[in-house]
Amino acid sequence: MAALSACGSAAEPGSDTSGVQAPTGPTRPKALPIRSDLIDAQVVQWRDWRSVDDRTIEVTVTAGPAACYGAEPEVAESETVVHLRIRVGLLPEAAGKECPAIAKETVVPVRLTSALGNRKVEPLS
Repeated sequence: MAALSACGSAAEPGSDTSGVQAPTGPTRPKALPIRSDLIDAQVVQWRDWRSVDDRTIEVTVTAGPAACYGAEPEVAESETVVHLRIRVGLLPEAAGKECPAIAKETVVPVRLTSALGNRKVEPLS
């Protein structure tokens, strides 16, 4: 009969020998500031959205960091649909700064004029 044994030693309780931190949970993407004075604003595709409260939705887009970029939502509401277009551009105060050229998942808060209710949210074309 063969005996099985484990190699190595057990770590002291409470000690971290891996050097790797466990994730602390999902991080919420930063929200882009809403502005109407953006430089070189371009329409971006939004991927999804979620309801924050009865008159606010958050739309997910890919954009530069919130310290350098802002968003300008355009909303057309009807009784059955909320049509939405998002423009993203450089913040005027960031024009002279060095902004990292990285794309990040960010959110754009959009305030509706009336409660979302059962209306659909669709791209504005």
